[in-house]
Amino acid sequence: MSFEKPPVVIDNGSFSIKAGFACDNHPVSIFRTIVGRPNYLHGSYGKEYYDVYIGDDAAVRVEDLELSHPVVCGRIVHWDNMERIWHHIFYRELKAAPEDRAVILGCAPTTPMQEKIKCCEIFFEALNSPALCIQPQSVLSLYGSGFTNGICVDLGYDTTDIVPIFEGGLVNYAHIQTGLAGNQISDYIKQQLNDRNLGHVIKTVEDIERIKQDCLYVTECCAVTRKEYSKKYKLPSGEEIDISLEAFMAAELMFQPDLVKGYKTNYVPLHEAVVNSALKCDSELRTQLYDAIVPCGGLAMVPCITKRLADEIENMVGRPVTVLSSSEAYAISWLGGATFAGLPDANKMWVQKKQYEDYGPKIIRNKFL
Repeated sequence: MSFEKPPVVIDNGSFSIKAGFACDNHPVSIFRTIVGRPNYLHGSYGKEYYDVYIGDDAAVRVEDLELSHPVVCGRIVHWDNMERIWHHIFYRELKAAPEDRAVILGCAPTTPMQEKIKCCEIFFEALNSPALCIQPQSVLSLYGSGFTNGICVDLGYDTTDIVPIFEGGLVNYAHIQTGLAGNQISDYIKQQLNDRNLGHVIKTVEDIERIKQDCLYVTECCAVTRKEYSKKYKLPSGEEIDISLEAFMAAELMFQPDLVKGYKTNYVPLHEAVVNSALKCDSELRTQLYDAIVPCGGLAMVPCITKRLADEIENMVGRPVTVLSSSEAYAISWLGGATFAGLPDANKMWVQKKQYEDYGPKIIRNKFL
């Protein structure tokens, strides 16, 4: 299916949302998936005029706003706010009319059919989009890496999803969640700093995200001295604090959660989850799956995580594996959407507005099952 103008690609994330045009090689806009309203309203919306802040505009006014997170654990939980964000993407971020643009929407692998139907309802009836294609973020991440077979390791903010992909389709019965994601790592860092009476360092979510981005690292071997991997964090005041322990242990949580926490947790170590997911698949597929393990999401940007993951998996399975690394792992799902838009075989995956008007939810179930 060819369109007069390049489709818009939107990657719906729990922490951040990425949007841009399929003709580009990078998202035009990346911002927080939050909507903020003045906290003096106390939920009494609609009785008086007020400003609504979206994304980073809401994040910088966190003390004055009541924040809503429309996407939680990959599921859309507040549809009015989600619609506001999509509207904001078209008119403020991309400056494009939605009635002129087909849309590729990346969703979580666990998204139920009713949620996909609701997405179609908003895009076709409220935004008047001419066509829509909903694809799992895990599949798009494989496309963004140039593969149709492999294992997607989606290291998100709310969930970590391990999903095998075969011939561009989810192997749903082998899907595993580790129970530990960016949110739990943030909580661990915050707790450790509080225990050291350094809680004043963390004033907003952005502060702890900055620590994760600047200081977090994974060692190829955990038997290193603190001196070799000293990490300091510079406060806005100019003061430097030593966070070597937090930077090391927080990332190590992904591989040795019970050891770091000091008690039995329900978290699945990352490498064990990948191997267990592959073992659920047919033995004939495992070679192809192990040859394309694709980490994506914000935590996939942690230095050395791909090398450590490859070493741990190889120690478990006794054979070489390929864990792909990317300097844009945080946006690889979006890049996959842009790639998918140009594939000839993708034509049959679009739902056109006229088809939706003629057949309703039935056509959505047929296309996006």
